Amino acid sequence: MEVTKRDGRIVQFDVLKITDAIQKAFEDVDGGITEDAIDISNNIGELVLSMDEDMYIEDIQNIVEEELMNSDRKDVAKAYILYRDERNKARECNSDIVKNIFEKADACNIENSNANVDESSFSGRQQEANAYIQKKVALDYIMSDDVAQAHKEGLIYQHDLDSFNVASHNCLNIDFDEIFKNGFKTRNGDVRPPTSFSTACQLVAVAFQCQSQVQFGGVGSIHIDHDLAPFVKKSFIKHYIDGLKYIKGANNEDIQKYKKYMEQINMSDIKETGNKVYQYAMDMLEREGRQSAQGLYHNLNTLESRQGSQVPFTSINFGKDTSTEGRLVSKWLMQASLDGIGKHNLTSIFPISIFQYKQGINANKEDKNYDIKKLAIKSLSKRIYPNWVNCDWSQANENADDVDTSMATMGCRTMIGYDRHGLGYSRVGRGNNVPITIILPKLGIEYGICLNKRKKADLKGFNKAFEDTLKLVEKALMERFNRMASQKPTSAPFMYQNKTIKGYKECDENVYNALKHNTLAIGYLGVAEMCQALFGKNHARSKKAHKFALSVVKRINKFAEEASERNNLNFSCYATPAENLCKTALQTLKMQYGELKNITDREYLTNSHHVPVWEEVSIYEKLKIEAPFCKYPTGGCITYIECESTFMQNTKAIEDIIDYAFKELDIPYLAINFPIDACLECGFQGEFDNKCPSCGSKEIQQLRRVTGYLTTDWHNFNKGKQAEVQDRVKHSGYKGLKK
Repeated sequence: MEVTKRDGRIVQFDVLKITDAIQKAFEDVDGGITEDAIDISNNIGELVLSMDEDMYIEDIQNIVEEELMNSDRKDVAKAYILYRDERNKARECNSDIVKNIFEKADACNIENSNANVDESSFSGRQQEANAYIQKKVALDYIMSDDVAQAHKEGLIYQHDLDSFNVASHNCLNIDFDEIFKNGFKTRNGDVRPPTSFSTACQLVAVAFQCQSQVQFGGVGSIHIDHDLAPFVKKSFIKHYIDGLKYIKGANNEDIQKYKKYMEQINMSDIKETGNKVYQYAMDMLEREGRQSAQGLYHNLNTLESRQGSQVPFTSINFGKDTSTEGRLVSKWLMQASLDGIGKHNLTSIFPISIFQYKQGINANKEDKNYDIKKLAIKSLSKRIYPNWVNCDWSQANENADDVDTSMATMGCRTMIGYDRHGLGYSRVGRGNNVPITIILPKLGIEYGICLNKRKKADLKGFNKAFEDTLKLVEKALMERFNRMASQKPTSAPFMYQNKTIKGYKECDENVYNALKHNTLAIGYLGVAEMCQALFGKNHARSKKAHKFALSVVKRINKFAEEASERNNLNFSCYATPAENLCKTALQTLKMQYGELKNITDREYLTNSHHVPVWEEVSIYEKLKIEAPFCKYPTGGCITYIECESTFMQNTKAIEDIIDYAFKELDIPYLAINFPIDACLECGFQGEFDNKCPSCGSKEIQQLRRVTGYLTTDWHNFNKGKQAEVQDRVKHSGYKGLKK
């Protein structure tokens, strides 16, 4: 008798393998092998043997299950079935893992799931192969079955699933005050505190790089102008002392008097018209400032800190510091952005610069930092950056007496809100632990009209399923948080040794007392496709759909508040910046439901509550449609408009758009997109197709925004994002609804 194995091999039947497996099931249940167990196993073995015909291994195991169920030992039958299931899972896992590891290691199936990662490089391949194993382990062996199943079915999405097992957290706004006061330690040495603007800028880049290696998301500063301002004065004093020594010939006693005097007053009080020493110091300071800011930009685009040639995902917020020193920092940063990087002065990918718009500080012509706003608009019109954050947003909760409560965001859109554990709205040293996203189109399809199962959306059924999903996401977030919080501070030595995260003092055996200050984000994706599935129109084309969509986002916000109370943690509502998810979620839905018009018939789902990129709406229409949603994602959201590159030459129009979005519509975070193309041969920059109009070269770079940030050429995005870029309508090309 021959048996065909699962891999196709044909072997001789061995009755002992059957009897051994049955007896193991008895042993699991009874704690040992009795005579009864031996008799039953031998009888079943003889039954199979008596059939005297070639069989498949699965058929034999089915017979064993059936015979055990027919005996009076159904408990043993259950044990055998579970044993068989575990063996199958392990077998499938091993087979699947090996296949996928070879694919990733050989770069056979490059997906570019993260546009900041080079998946074809050696380290990128290694990362992708490792990530596959970690994801498999998390889904099959760590998280609850219902949570894992919801992820597999495309109802919810566990972001950065490969980090679940090792339990690192997402992002952090670094506490640079600690870094600059004390310096910092790394595994192989330590760094002294900076004593000049140039060394402070170098430390910012290194600290960003080191921090990014102990988490899986972005790093940032909520007020880089405030962080760096003290070192502007330190550098100025150094240059002034040099001037006293070499220009004026001052003796050491006079120099020390001047130094002590200048350390005690503001830099603005030192101004001395016609003084050659003062002019020399200012000239040297300007040179140092510009070079250091340029160095910071170059470092943040070249310091590869993770596998796949990733540079740190960095965000810097600035524009509110009205001191002489703070204004200089903002000016130098904007000038570095305008100058570009490299031999062709190309647009810098990182840091993501974010201008902090504030009434009474920089928003209006009479404001002290209005000139910095104008410089930021100039940079935006050439480089896409800075993005703009509204410090007057109704949910900002800034305290004028506490700079650490400054409204700020990460480039991708993550914002940090209220901390119920004592920090309030202080945002320094805090970040997001992890987001988990609800794939809203799935619920829309199940309870909408798109499958022709009903003529009217089943909103009662939708709401029940939605509530169940919210509870599941809460459970999933708590599972992940508990795993993160149980880690030891030694898991992230840079962060805990150098005090870049709040709560570090209370962390001994685990890191709960630090991570409790961070947020847990309930994300959402595909509001447009959800509405299309439910009602036959998306929220940009139907007031009914818009009203319902807004109620969904409001409910997520309210549920986050309730979950915060239940768990005594900081839950937030999050307008997910789906990059790879826009494609993978779409593919899962398409496999389940086929192609549904304006739902699953493209290569991507629409991010969060955005107007679909193909909708032909004007700038002001798009802003008005999305603005009502922006009140509720306290964990972060972003509003985009798409423009032609020629439109960006009209800086007055750009300023009007920003002012309208912030002053009239209460939008928290705004970005303006337009094409940035550059020839890598001659350096020509503008908007063109696949060939440089100046030298004819096809070695060109075409930058487009992927979620909240720029990265490489858009042809390197995943297929979903490439399709989205091609579908993007220029809102500046449609007049439509005016202000």
